[in-house]
Amino acid sequence: MDEIEIMNKVNRAFSWLGIIISITIFIYLLPSTLSNITGISHLSSSYIYLFFHLNAAVVYLLIFLTISLIFLSVASIIYKSKISASFDQDNNKLFFSFFSVYISVLIVSSVIMEIIYPQITPHRIFLYNYGTQNFIFSVSSVMQMIVVEFIPITILLLIYFAISKNLKLSSLLNPYRYIKNIVFVFIIITAGVSVFIVGENIYSSILLYIYTVMLTFIYLRFGFLRALLVNFSSTGIDMALSLFSGNVFISTSLSVFLFIWSFIGIYTITIIFVKTRSNTIRKNKEEQDTEKSNTEEITREKNNEIIDRITKTNPNKLWIRSSCPNCGSVEFKLDNDMSLQCLKCGAVIEKDAVGPYNIVINNYPNARR
Repeated sequence: MDEIEIMNKVNRAFSWLGIIISITIFIYLLPSTLSNITGISHLSSSYIYLFFHLNAAVVYLLIFLTISLIFLSVASIIYKSKISASFDQDNNKLFFSFFSVYISVLIVSSVIMEIIYPQITPHRIFLYNYGTQNFIFSVSSVMQMIVVEFIPITILLLIYFAISKNLKLSSLLNPYRYIKNIVFVFIIITAGVSVFIVGENIYSSILLYIYTVMLTFIYLRFGFLRALLVNFSSTGIDMALSLFSGNVFISTSLSVFLFIWSFIGIYTITIIFVKTRSNTIRKNKEEQDTEKSNTEEITREKNNEIIDRITKTNPNKLWIRSSCPNCGSVEFKLDNDMSLQCLKCGAVIEKDAVGPYNIVINNYPNARR
C-alpha cells in the first residue's frame, strides 16, 4: 500500500466522521427548529440566499428540501451507479481527498481573514437560539449550492454544450469529462458570479470567492450532490462548535479534530502536487525517449536501405561528398574491401581512415545517412 492509498483511507475516515457529526447535530436540533417556525419565518431571507420574505410554508418547504438533498447526498457515496458523477463510486477515493483539501482551505483562509478583518465573523447569527441557528446553517448550505452553484453552472453548461453541439442529459450529469481542458474557465466565472450575487465587502468577497472556487471544482468533478454534502458538513461543524462552545472538552475535541483534518488536507495537497508533477515529468521523459527511439529506428532503417543500395550498385557509379586528403579531388572508386581510391592521384583511403563518409548514390540524390 503506497502513501496515496494510505492518505485516501485517512481522508475517507475523517470525511465520514465530519459528515456524521454534521448530520447528528442537524437531527438533534431539528425538533427545536420545527418548534420555532414562527420566529424563523421573520428572519431576513438573505441568510439563506433568497430575495423574498419568508413565511411558515416556505420554511417547512426549505427544511424538507434540505433533508431530501442531504439524504440523496449521502446515498450518492454509497449507491453505485454511472448515471451521474455524484453516484460514480470510482470517484470516491479522490472525492474524500478533495473533501479534506476543502476543509483545510476553508479553515486556513478563515483564520487568515479573521486576523486581517475580525468583523468578518457573523457574530449576529450566534445571537439566535440553536433551533434558528440550525435552520440558518443547514438551509443556507443547501440554498447556497442551488443559487450560487447549481443555477449559474447549469446555465454555463447549457450554453457551452449548445455551442459545441453536445447538449444531452449525460453531458450535463457528467460534465467533467467534456470540459476537463477548460474546467477552470467555468470555475472562475462561477466564483465571480457568486461574489456578484452575495458579496458584501472586499474581505467577505475574497473568502466567498475562495470557497466557491473549491466547491465549483468539486461540483464539476464529483457531482452536485457531493459538493452539497461537503458544504453541508462544513457548516454543520460550525454549528457543532457553536452548540458546544460552553463545553471545554467537546469544543476542544472538535477544534483538534478540525486541526488534524486540516493538516491532512494540506498534506494531501502536497502529495497530489508532487505525484502529479512526478507523473508529468515521467510522462514527458517517456514521450521523449519514445520519440528518440522512433527517430533512431527510422534513421537506422534509412541507413540500412542506403547501405543495401550501395552494395548492390556498380562502384563506378558511386561518388563521395568529401574530398581526397591528398589532392582534394572528389572522385573516388570504391574497392571490394570498401576502401576508396582517388581517381586523380591514386591515393587509397582505408574505409575507416577519414571517418564516416557520406556516400551518396548518383541515381538516389536524396538519400541521406
